[in-house]
Amino acid sequence: MREVCAIILAMAGAAGAQAISYVASVKPNRAADARSFSEYLPGGRFTATAVTVAQLLRVAYRIQAYQTVGAPGWASTKRFDIEAKADDAPPPSQQALLQALLRDRFQLAAHRETREMSIFALVPARKDGRLGPQLMRSAFDCAAYRTAPHALPEPGRTPPCAMRIGPGALSGKAISMGQLAASLTPLAGRYSVDRTGLAGVFDVEMTWTPDPAEDAGPALVTALQEQLGLKLISEKGPVEVLVVDRLVEPAEN
Repeated sequence: MREVCAIILAMAGAAGAQAISYVASVKPNRAADARSFSEYLPGGRFTATAVTVAQLLRVAYRIQAYQTVGAPGWASTKRFDIEAKADDAPPPSQQALLQALLRDRFQLAAHRETREMSIFALVPARKDGRLGPQLMRSAFDCAAYRTAPHALPEPGRTPPCAMRIGPGALSGKAISMGQLAASLTPLAGRYSVDRTGLAGVFDVEMTWTPDPAEDAGPALVTALQEQLGLKLISEKGPVEVLVVDRLVEPAEN
């Protein structure tokens, strides 16, 4: 089914509200072996195959899985094929379009809260505070680098004052421990904060086996300790979450 939708929603950081006009098709996908895929194309076109509403929520609100509270079970199990095209020029952001789609087609009502939850703290793994061989202090001046002209980073290489994360690999050049802890959040599946007490910036190179079932290398926890001399410990702390007040499975047409 295709229909034209006009949604009024508050835009983050905007003074008022913006109307988003779009056409959309939402169909159940019951294929047992369907592979999930989605992309946002130039011109405001969103296309997805075999996606869950839980996945849409994460993209629409820029959150991790652990930050969604109150969603019904089907939001993580039932899959949909979606085609949506914004009529507006210039087109809205992907986040704005998906928020509108969720509110209209899935009757989403949600709000943000800060809740006390289990988090991870990044701390030294060794009593003597000795760092691992893949965590090295850097004297690079990121402030000067950002303000001065410099060449574009080489493809496939980690640029200064930044990070690259891929399957089983993390690389950072002149990054803070706060940046490292934040980068571990999606990998560890829990909000992570810096408690190392290490000031300054560091060069980091870490590799691990993404799937613990594959005996091809160390798991993330082991790699942190052996390669960086750090570890994650569990504690409680404030975490911003998206509380789902209402979410309705669309009726078949």
